[in-house]
This record gives sequence, structure tokens and C-alpha cells, in this order.
Amino acid sequence: MVSSRSFLAVDLAFLGANVLKIQYGGWVPLVIAGGIFVVMTTWNRGSRLATGALASAAMPLDRFLAEIERQRPPRVDGTGVFLTADARGAPLALVHHLRLDKALHEEIILLSILTEEIPEVADDKRVEAEHLPAGFHRVRAAFGFMERPHVEEVLARCRELGMQAAPENTTYYLSRAQFLPTGSGPMTRWRKQLFAAMARNAGSVADFFALPPDRVVELGARIEL
Repeated sequence: MVSSRSFLAVDLAFLGANVLKIQYGGWVPLVIAGGIFVVMTTWNRGSRLATGALASAAMPLDRFLAEIERQRPPRVDGTGVFLTADARGAPLALVHHLRLDKALHEEIILLSILTEEIPEVADDKRVEAEHLPAGFHRVRAAFGFMERPHVEEVLARCRELGMQAAPENTTYYLSRAQFLPTGSGPMTRWRKQLFAAMARNAGSVADFFALPPDRVVELGARIEL
């Protein structure tokens, strides 16, 4: 078996042979590579900060369910699906929806899409569901890193588990967060600004999860990083 020291010796030999070329134009690919590295690490770190900030802003689910029991808001026919990175709390979109509309669907699904560190997830381990009071359901759907998540397929599995989630009577709610570089998160301000710019230009969540465009509602929020 070849040791890591052998690979290091080969790499150092290549580096020594090419280090003199840096001043004659070799610095260009180094600058490009450095820029790509900064962008990728900024996105990775910023995504972690954003997930943590959204989780901190979410209301504890048991407290939210207690508020539902106390307020008893009107319940309308259909299913509301709220996509959230962490279904342990009530996502901002759900809290804002209740505050603005003063009503809830008769069935609420808190859906978390998880990416596992394996290429594919077995069908019998795809969906885990937990039935909660007041018509709430907490669902976790796992996909491998080689798979493309499809929310409507997850809801088909939810119907097998006793939920309604009729395609023609289901509305999807997403949080559209605007990230501000003014928080106390452990990242420099210029990198927060870079992440906020990348987040504004990121692809649509609805498109990524193949949600029907005429059944998607986005609720905005301003989050400090």
C-alpha cells in the first residue's frame, strides 16, 4: 500500500518544478482557484449560519401548538405543507401565515428534506412521519446525494401513512429570507455580504423541489447573520 508520504513527496516535486513559473503568469490560475475557494467556503459557512439563525427564530413547536389550542383559529379545507430545514420548531413561514391570515389549513405538514451521505436511500427508509395534535404532522424525507428530491412523491408516501395531502387541495409555503450582514455571527462582514448576494441570486427552492408553481406561497423574512 502506498503511504500518504509518498503522495506528498510527488506533490512537492511537482510544486518545486513549477514554483518558478508563478511570476511568469502562473499566478493567474492560483488567483482563480483562490477566488473559487473563498466563494465555496463562504457559501458553506453562510449556509450553516443561515440555518442556525432560522432555527433560532423559529417558535418551539410545543409552544406553537399550545397557542393553537388557546386561540382556536379558523381551519380551512385542505393541506398546508411548510418546508423547513428543522421540523423541531414552527418555521417562520407558519408563524407569519397564522399572524397575517388568522387561519390555518385543517391539515398541516412540516416537511424536512434531508440529504444523506450515501448515493441513494432505500424506499423503506425514505419517509418518517410523526402525527401531532391539532392536525399537525412532522415528516422527514431522506434522499441520497445522487438523488433529486421530489416533494410530490414524498406527499404520495404521506397519503399511504394516513394523511390527506390531495394534490389539488395542497398549498406549499416557503420562507423567502433576506439575509443582513449586521448580526453577531462568527463570520467577517464582507463574507456575510458576499453570502447575502449569492443567496439573493440562488435558484428557486420551488423549482428545485419541483413544486407546482400555482400552489406555492412565499413569505418573506429579514434575518441577521
